[in-house]
Amino acid sequence: MYTNQVNLDPMLNGIGNAVGKVVIGVSSVIFGLLSDKIPSSAKIGRRKFFIWTGAPVLAFSFVMLFIPQFIIPSGGQTAKFAWLLIWNSMFHLFYGYLLIPYQSWMPEITSDDERVQVSGLMNTVNLVGAAIGSGFVLLMSGFINKDPQGIYGVSGKYLFIFALAFGIVEFLFFLPALLKIKERDVPEKENKAWEEIKVALRNKNYMIYVGGFTILNVGVTILSALILDFLEQVLGVIDALQKGIFSGVMLVTVVASFFFWGSFSKKFGKKWSLIVSFSLLLVWMPLTPIIGRIPLIPKIVQGYVFSILAVFAVSAVYLFPYAIMADFADEDERRTSQNRSGLYTGFKSLPFNIAQALGFILAGFMRDWEKVVGSETVNLGLMWLGPICTIFLIIAFPIIWKADLDPFMQDAKVKNTSIFKQIFSRKNRT
Repeated sequence: MYTNQVNLDPMLNGIGNAVGKVVIGVSSVIFGLLSDKIPSSAKIGRRKFFIWTGAPVLAFSFVMLFIPQFIIPSGGQTAKFAWLLIWNSMFHLFYGYLLIPYQSWMPEITSDDERVQVSGLMNTVNLVGAAIGSGFVLLMSGFINKDPQGIYGVSGKYLFIFALAFGIVEFLFFLPALLKIKERDVPEKENKAWEEIKVALRNKNYMIYVGGFTILNVGVTILSALILDFLEQVLGVIDALQKGIFSGVMLVTVVASFFFWGSFSKKFGKKWSLIVSFSLLLVWMPLTPIIGRIPLIPKIVQGYVFSILAVFAVSAVYLFPYAIMADFADEDERRTSQNRSGLYTGFKSLPFNIAQALGFILAGFMRDWEKVVGSETVNLGLMWLGPICTIFLIIAFPIIWKADLDPFMQDAKVKNTSIFKQIFSRKNRT
């Protein structure tokens, strides 16, 4: 929106989004530690305090992001950049303020054998919300493209109305958790913040996981930032109806994939599930230079086949983090008798979001990476999107392989034997 409609320079857009990611990274650590330190007996509540106060402010900053057309309609690059920088930073600040304490509840209200199922439920609900949001983006972008004035015309007013509606829904949907979940009794922590952080730094498996997924997040962010341009410019998915159908198919694919990976992880664990999904992505993602260019096969067919298989593989990356973080926090609490869920949930957000900031900056470069071939301008950044994202996957793959992501798995043979050996030996037995 800020590049194509507000006409903000793509590099400034990338920087504005990158700053937001740094803000959420820092705020996640701070508010994760604070929510750990507040005793459950406090009148303001422990985790709940951050949700009650954070949800409405997050909603407000979200709405402000989508109304520059009313405040600075004729502003120059500086004014547009400042608007994005201020409200994107506010949105990410309160996103960390709200979500880290909220997500820190999981190890406190679930057992280890429930977490993949609960994580699957959380991700399914997340994806329903994301699908509604993404579907809205695709439909709204088609509507805006048909408006001669873009968001500065009638479509901009509808955009504001929908943003306001989403903001209200965001707050209302937190109320069931606020009103129904009872916070567990947890004593006030005496340790200083740095002492707490050193606990996380000494957790080998946690740090391996954080390191691997930090690298992976750079590629995932690039893919997320450019996927709409890839759909439009490479696959030819342009009008609102096409985008709506495409979104629906992807949603069904993701939900079905969650059921598959959830079942797979019960047999082989979360780590080996991720290894298999990474392996599929290593084979599939480098194909973007030929997608949409294979003769005799319609572009849209190529796009659907590529996207369905890519979404199937990448869905595992989104399914397991909640459960993995909860296991790390639960294992630490069993060992030390101290609750550090906020620390484990919040600390990883700092490197994760720095990685996302780098991803947005690189996406800005790639968005401008064009070459004139004859009478056609080819966006090389979109053409080489898959191979560039795969570079980060190649680096992250061997790091994740070294981690123990299933601390409560009882079957040591399954846990310590390569997934490929397990699958191969099962085939031999049958």
